[in-house]
Amino acid sequence: MTAIDIARKDVADAVRSRALWAATAIFLGFMVLTQFLVVTVVENPDPELATRFLEGPATEVVLPIVGLIVGYQAIVGERETGNVKFLLGLPHSRLDVVVGKFIGRFAVLSVALLSGFLTAIGVIVATLGVPPVVPIVTYVLFVLLSAAAIVSIAIGISAVVDTRGRAISVVVGGYIFATMLWSYVVDGAYYAINRDVPGADPPTWVAVLDHLNPLTALRTSGNVLLPEAGHISITVTEEGVSAAQTGQAPAGTAETLVHEPLFLAGVFVLWTVLPLAIGYLRFRDTDLS
Repeated sequence: MTAIDIARKDVADAVRSRALWAATAIFLGFMVLTQFLVVTVVENPDPELATRFLEGPATEVVLPIVGLIVGYQAIVGERETGNVKFLLGLPHSRLDVVVGKFIGRFAVLSVALLSGFLTAIGVIVATLGVPPVVPIVTYVLFVLLSAAAIVSIAIGISAVVDTRGRAISVVVGGYIFATMLWSYVVDGAYYAINRDVPGADPPTWVAVLDHLNPLTALRTSGNVLLPEAGHISITVTEEGVSAAQTGQAPAGTAETLVHEPLFLAGVFVLWTVLPLAIGYLRFRDTDLS
């Protein structure tokens, strides 16, 4: 067997264990809900505005959580059940297991992501017209890159720890750090050097450190790649809530290093390669007896 054989088995197992269906339903539900709100709440929305809302809770919140859930049991689960000895008893290496598990879990998450995006785009076409194609395709590719990074992190954790409980603890702790504490660490580094806090226009190295967080890089990818967003004016009256576009505003793509697509892609590649490498090296030297 090879890594591809393990990946095929992993996808088949995911389909039978409902992981694929759960991930697809969650992501698709949030994507469709967001577009439904744009179409029904905003007065006279246009396809460009709807395209901008492809970035939202589904990609910024649901994707990281689902990606971690899909991947964190990949190897440690096999160890706890004893199946890893069966896998390693076949003619392939521990590298095949790590790489195969990554490919399989990434394939599962990719199906969920593409299903959600295709459905959301279908809603836009059916209700508002044809949206701009190039920004959508580019953004979807970057979301897939970020998904690869997230799955890689989960697989790396799964390869390093020896119990599911520890895997869950590391995954939850890492997610909290990335979403709540990372910026404070960056601000702390700036304060240690300058005895001050970063202002509205921090130096490039601060922005680079901030965007080494893959979740920050994912948010910035939407700002860089998707069309400019219109200001949304929300009005609350006795009749209910209404919203309307009040003009176009730049999506925040200042000409800095962290807004270069190549830099953002590099961050995702780094977080794809590094956790897999660390996980493999630790798994290679682990005594499974």
